[in-house]
Amino acid sequence: MARYKLYSSNPMGDYSKRLAKKRRKKNGCYVATCVYGSYDCPEVWTLRRYRDNTLGSTWYGRLFIKTYYAVSPTLVKWFGKTKWFKKLWRNKLDKMVKNLQDRGVESTPYCDKEW
Repeated sequence: MARYKLYSSNPMGDYSKRLAKKRRKKNGCYVATCVYGSYDCPEVWTLRRYRDNTLGSTWYGRLFIKTYYAVSPTLVKWFGKTKWFKKLWRNKLDKMVKNLQDRGVESTPYCDKEW
């Protein structure tokens, strides 16, 4: 009798989940996700919108984004589980998020732009 490995009844759904996870790793707001505990929360949605719509619209903003993604994964890997790292960034990010929201940047669910 042949043995077959059973897969999900919705293989595209599984693929979509894997693709979304891969995109998060590539485009993730590493420090904010570490501080707020989720990639999908109002604060991180606000920061992602700012990244895509404001920073991404200029060459120097895109340079900042590229530099951030080169450095931040390592910082989070080394220090992300420490209280001092989260405390250091939490206050700064809270102020930035409030400022952005006061200026009209939304905090509703958001899908990242492709880079």
